[in-house]
Amino acid sequence: MLNRTCQTLPASFYFDPAHFQKELQAIWWKEWFCIGRESEWSDTGSYQLVRLGDQQIIVTRCATGRLRAFHNTCRHRGAQLCAKESGKFRNERIICPYHAWAYSLEGELAATPRRPESSDFQAQDFSLYAVNLDTWEGFVFINLAAPPAAGLQSAVGPDANLLANWPLKSLALAHREIHTLRCNWKIFWENYLECYHCPGVHPELSRLVPLYRQGVVSADDLSDENPLKSSAPLRAGAVTWSDDGQTPLPWFAGLSDAEQAAGMTFADCMPSMFIVAHVDYVRSVRLLPLGPEETTLTVDWFLDPEVLGRGNVDIARLTGFGNRVVSEDARVCEINQRGLHSLRHQHGVILPHEHGVLEFSQWIRERLNMLRQT
Repeated sequence: MLNRTCQTLPASFYFDPAHFQKELQAIWWKEWFCIGRESEWSDTGSYQLVRLGDQQIIVTRCATGRLRAFHNTCRHRGAQLCAKESGKFRNERIICPYHAWAYSLEGELAATPRRPESSDFQAQDFSLYAVNLDTWEGFVFINLAAPPAAGLQSAVGPDANLLANWPLKSLALAHREIHTLRCNWKIFWENYLECYHCPGVHPELSRLVPLYRQGVVSADDLSDENPLKSSAPLRAGAVTWSDDGQTPLPWFAGLSDAEQAAGMTFADCMPSMFIVAHVDYVRSVRLLPLGPEETTLTVDWFLDPEVLGRGNVDIARLTGFGNRVVSEDARVCEINQRGLHSLRHQHGVILPHEHGVLEFSQWIRERLNMLRQT
């Protein structure tokens, strides 16, 4: 734990449009970020649009089964290829609605109707602008850099090892919630990385996880004399995140005694996602910035496909507790955003037990400094 009070990022970093563009260039256009699960592109030619700031990316499945990603831009004169958020390309062709240039699902230029023949025009020179795409345990990531500075492991990071005993790749999507938050994307991350707010904002969560009543995210932040230091994170008798701390669902096989006792295991995939794994289900929270003060939040609940296939899962029970926590977080994040516009507020303070916020601020500054050096 820190032993001093530190300064936050400047308030303008959370709403200034010019600074938002710098963060897009320094972070979101360079880092790997998660866009969903492989299962969401079930058929050949199915596609989804991914929006990140003013960038639009087409993600589709080819006949070979491979997922491909492209900028939503025709190579002729830059027209938008797809307007709908999702759909399916007919006859395995991506066709520009402007002049009908056609591309294969691999991005190759396949047809240019009514174009006069010309010896200086080579179709292979006008494939769609490809975007890097990779997968990890069923999650799909893209990277807008050409080429990326590092592989996907840089985003998944060492936290991935914390989830090795959960069958992430085979899990089935049980439910999805999509929220539009009226706040900067960094505010949501900062809120997640500290629990100073938990006693007042999350009363039910704080009862379920007693150490959260202390305003800390980890037992490591407690004094050695605190009786919670060596106890399991969940209250006595609780096994998972739910209203009563219980579950009617079977537990995942292969979890260690420590993982079962903890009842919750967190893994971060900066800057776009964190995962919370429980004994009976897994939840992922993904975010993408739409603008300096607007963020899309996608919350997914995953179950063993055999359990989900039985058709008797109580979705309201499965999602109710997590939905309440997300709603409470959304409310205070938007309050935080509105207050930052004060003419007098230039910086805030980071208290010692908010060390996760400080580490995140340093992560942001490092990437902005790298942008300045280029």
